[in-house]
Amino acid sequence: MRQYIVIGFLLCVSTPINAELRVVVLDVDEGQAVLLQQGSEGILVDLGHLGAAPHILQRLTHYGVRSLEYIVITHLHPDHASGYFRVREAFPEAVVLDHHQPIAGQQTDTVRWVAEALIKDQVRLRVMAGDAKIWRDAKLEFLWPPGFSGNNLNRNSLVVRLTYGQTRVLIMGDAGHEAEAYLLKSDIVDEVDLYVAGHHGAADSNSEAFIKRLAPGLSVISVNRDNIRGYPDASVVERLEKYSGDVALTAVSGDICRMWPSKQRPMQYCK
Repeated sequence: MRQYIVIGFLLCVSTPINAELRVVVLDVDEGQAVLLQQGSEGILVDLGHLGAAPHILQRLTHYGVRSLEYIVITHLHPDHASGYFRVREAFPEAVVLDHHQPIAGQQTDTVRWVAEALIKDQVRLRVMAGDAKIWRDAKLEFLWPPGFSGNNLNRNSLVVRLTYGQTRVLIMGDAGHEAEAYLLKSDIVDEVDLYVAGHHGAADSNSEAFIKRLAPGLSVISVNRDNIRGYPDASVVERLEKYSGDVALTAVSGDICRMWPSKQRPMQYCK
């Protein structure tokens, strides 16, 4: 894997800037959390693991987020969802969007705890492929799954696209090749400005045909250093480098930020 060098800096100050979209792939160590922000309002797609929740809340304050319109949970694995408890406590007004996948088979206690808490959540809506929400000047779309395919949490992970003018951001959660094939066959996806790579850059996601279609301006892998599962896969990184304008890892660069409209280089970093 090549060395990743910081090639450009953007100071993401906490003062809100109206009419601009800021997307921050937060560095949450092992896991994923993505902030979509306009002014002082935001959407949080995934919540990292329970231990990362205080850090996430601190970063939201840093970026000037005072309220969350939506909390999107792509699936219930702890590295994406167990931050729910602390984030929900801090933002009780936010609407939780998830696909209400029933928990079946053997799951960890943490998965069960989050699932049980969500059942009791009074500000929660179900979303599936084809659903969309208008948020300020942007559109939030859910592209996958069209229905549940078995009990596998990754297979049924929500895929989220944000459209802001001509700008497109695609967040894959932990969805894999089955979801990618569906999106390609349905001709749902096209080129994107920012791609949050599926399943932390694992080999069961990020197929060559899919990445080639997306031709991302910037691809981001949310992953921790020395990941015990070997993420990201070297072939996936090579593939992303081939078809993307830039590639960044949170393990190397920390929070990774992109703002629109912007004349800066595609890769920008939040400090």
